[in-house]
Amino acid sequence: MNQMTIGLIPSPDMPNKITDKIKDTLAEDFSKVIDDQIDWDIETHVASMVGTAEHMDKTMDIISNMKKQKEWDIAICITDLPSISDNKVVLSDIHTEKKTALLSLPALGMWNVKNKLRHFLTYLVHYIMKPGEEAQLISKKHFRFSKIDEVQPDEDSDQKETRLILKSVVSGWSHLISGMTFANEPWTAIFDFKKIISVSFATGAYITIFSTPWDMTLYYDYWRFILLMILSIVGMTVWLIYAYQLWETPSPSTQRLYRYVYNLTTFMTLGSITVFNFIALFILLTLSTMLFVPPWLYTYMTSLKSLPSLLDYFNLIWFMTCISILAGALGSTVENAEKIKRVTYSYRQYYRYEQLEKEREEEETEGESYNDQENYEGKKQSHSEEGSSQ
Repeated sequence: MNQMTIGLIPSPDMPNKITDKIKDTLAEDFSKVIDDQIDWDIETHVASMVGTAEHMDKTMDIISNMKKQKEWDIAICITDLPSISDNKVVLSDIHTEKKTALLSLPALGMWNVKNKLRHFLTYLVHYIMKPGEEAQLISKKHFRFSKIDEVQPDEDSDQKETRLILKSVVSGWSHLISGMTFANEPWTAIFDFKKIISVSFATGAYITIFSTPWDMTLYYDYWRFILLMILSIVGMTVWLIYAYQLWETPSPSTQRLYRYVYNLTTFMTLGSITVFNFIALFILLTLSTMLFVPPWLYTYMTSLKSLPSLLDYFNLIWFMTCISILAGALGSTVENAEKIKRVTYSYRQYYRYEQLEKEREEEETEGESYNDQENYEGKKQSHSEEGSSQ
């Protein structure tokens, strides 16, 4: 039985975490789908490969060099960086002759990522080993709403490289932004915003002293509740971005498209964190209201002629939560700026932020205006759409 070593190169954080979960099952998957007469050996090596998304075009050469150093048969890099070619989201770059591939994990989206990665790694190995026989391997179960096209990268001089892109711009970008938001793990940050939660809860408790909010909830239409909730969540998110300067501004070292990607990811990440804080605050206010606001007190504080229903309580708590979140935005300034950035950014995005900060400091030292140089000076990825679609 022949032996084949597959080298996986996941980036730190999310790619490494997911790769760790699936690597023990890959040998069996490869045997079932590709060749059961091969003894599959899976090795992993965690590495960032390149610093920022603007340097994605250099990654394939680095993968090839690492493959030679490690003496692997096939090398696949699983990166957390976004990859864009002519405004289309890139899923993977494949070089069949060098037996290397680059997979952009965010392009898989945020749902069922582990199984998608497992499935797509099998596809990539099959593609490299048996070109032309892999067309049916893109399972409709995992890529139901994403049509994948094979194209030829323009920056590939020897014409031996294939690029897989998500054909739909809308579907591709929604996958990319949701995938990068997922990589930031916003659900883990709720306990890092204790001061914001405490200020919001204190505001909610204070509101109950006055009768006006109680009466307002009796006459509010639900579209007003929904609008108020959206305004409070968006308001909190925008304030956090403004207060902690989390919005990436133009620079000669960053592409406009990647700035859009990272800024949208920042907004979605902080928006998700705010939603989780909203839910936590709603639960806290529900407990306090049900414990300390008996039905007779509710009737006394409002123009209600009868005892309140559960729906009346729900509306009151909903209203208090919305107002409290807005107040909590002002309380967010008591949080440490460095802490907010580390909570919001993934390992990769935080590195990008640090690099841009260093560039700004250098520009200021040289007496030049940083924002006067907005045009990107590096290389951009592009392709020719002459390949066959999957």
